Amino acid sequence: MSKPFMWCLRYAAPFICIASSCGAPRDELTFNTVTQTLPAPTTTTIAPSERIESLVASNTETTSRIVSDFSQIFELRAQCGRTPKQCPVQQMAIAGSPLFNSLRSIMSERIAGHLYTRTDAGKLRVRIESVEIVDPIHATLHTCIFDSVVLFDSGQIDSTTDDIVFDDSVISASMVWNVQRDHDTWKWVSLMATQRKIGADICGFAN
Repeated sequence: MSKPFMWCLRYAAPFICIASSCGAPRDELTFNTVTQTLPAPTTTTIAPSERIESLVASNTETTSRIVSDFSQIFELRAQCGRTPKQCPVQQMAIAGSPLFNSLRSIMSERIAGHLYTRTDAGKLRVRIESVEIVDPIHATLHTCIFDSVVLFDSGQIDSTTDDIVFDDSVISASMVWNVQRDHDTWKWVSLMATQRKIGADICGFAN
């Protein structure tokens, strides 16, 4: 994973920066949501390589929907790492937005370069820390992300015998995401890293 800001380029730059990690299939991401009335649930990890959790109190329907949509889009982003040809960018970001354009560019580069991620190499941890509703169709999410997912150069996506490590850097970052409601789905618009560190976990994930 090129993570300095290929990181963002891979995921975000779309955060796409995280583009990196983004390799796991949809059912391999697990979610944690803490509400005001219940204690923080224990995370059940189906595949330990990817996990998304939320510290946001689900005290309004809008907040709950924003957290849910963001998590599901990150889920899709994870799948894009493994199957960039099938990456549903239009379902993830507002058409014409910075993240939409970045995602399309990144996926095109991944396809052309035969670059893919795998669930057995590296970890992705995402924590949604807060949600700010700006107006009825705009909101901001604050997250902390740890990404050590390895990006491979492989001409055969169904075989790992000829894989070459393209990027195995480790990065963590505090990020602010701007999202917008589009046909009842809160999609990505842009993002900004407020703090990041290469080679370390500034988020404090236990595993």
